[in-house]
Amino acid sequence: MNILELLHSVLLVARRGLVLLLHFVGLLGAADPLQAAPVPQEAAAARAPEPRPGPYLFEPGASTPAVFVPRAERLTYKAYVDLALISTHVGVITQTCSVTEDSSPVVVLQPKKGGEVASISLHAEGGALGYELVSTIETRVQPAEWPRIVYQVKNSGKEQRRREILMGKRDGVPTSSYRGDTRKGAPDGIRIWKEAELRTVPEGTVDMLSAVLLARTLVREERETLRFPLVDKTRVWQLTLSRGEERRIDTPAGSFAVVEVVLDAGPYPGEEIDTEKLEQFQGVFGIQGSIHLWVDKKTGVAVRIQGDLPVSDLLTLGIDVILDSYSGTPAEFVPLPPEKKK
Repeated sequence: MNILELLHSVLLVARRGLVLLLHFVGLLGAADPLQAAPVPQEAAAARAPEPRPGPYLFEPGASTPAVFVPRAERLTYKAYVDLALISTHVGVITQTCSVTEDSSPVVVLQPKKGGEVASISLHAEGGALGYELVSTIETRVQPAEWPRIVYQVKNSGKEQRRREILMGKRDGVPTSSYRGDTRKGAPDGIRIWKEAELRTVPEGTVDMLSAVLLARTLVREERETLRFPLVDKTRVWQLTLSRGEERRIDTPAGSFAVVEVVLDAGPYPGEEIDTEKLEQFQGVFGIQGSIHLWVDKKTGVAVRIQGDLPVSDLLTLGIDVILDSYSGTPAEFVPLPPEKKK
């Protein structure tokens, strides 16, 4: 492989990696119910303030554990692609979690249950060798039966794409709706929505971002594994999260005692998915083979994710996403003290 081919390969992986990193970087931060107790006010205060509300609680149903969404959390990561001895910085990914009063632009078809909406948003910006990408993925959990979950992806820059998944209950039946956009039949320079595809899903099915947030539940509840259904486009998968080894990891945000969380996806019982489609699911995470997610042992906040990204039959590059800064995290999320020099 000559130098031009090598540079071209780096460009291709930067382009592919930035889009796909948004999906699995959802693993890098999530909700945690372990919040610091409100600080008592001075006795002289005329009236004690209202206690700080805890995380938003989303219960998908069936045996799927609850998802806890923090009310004001911000995590920033730097993404790198490794090629032999060269590490290329390809972008910055920012995740924000928030809880607000409902102002959803999506028309709801069922009566609302309350007034709050939880949001998990991932925003990526970056590029390499002249290629630039701006991409946003957001999950909104709404106080309505339909849609209960709104999952949207929007890519801008050179590649402009949109897709959307709605989930919830229609006439009491768990259902999902998927639509993407297309140039076909649209004016020049414009993309229009395709017709939505509806299907029934198992009770307790979640979207991609809600699913990966459950990595914290695995740690918080000291479980060895978690298994639940999730929907990606029009297919239902069974995702398994498993606990792995423990170690200390250094990042620009500090050093942390972490535990590995391994992700493994397979067809949901009763779903007919061929081998090619199984590989496509792995592509959603941007990594084929083992996915190494390193999360803080106390809170489940992830500080690093590593894996291999095949570019071709002859070339495999490493993906490395590292925590750079954080705010609004649980009080227990604290870096380790420096190691003593021997």
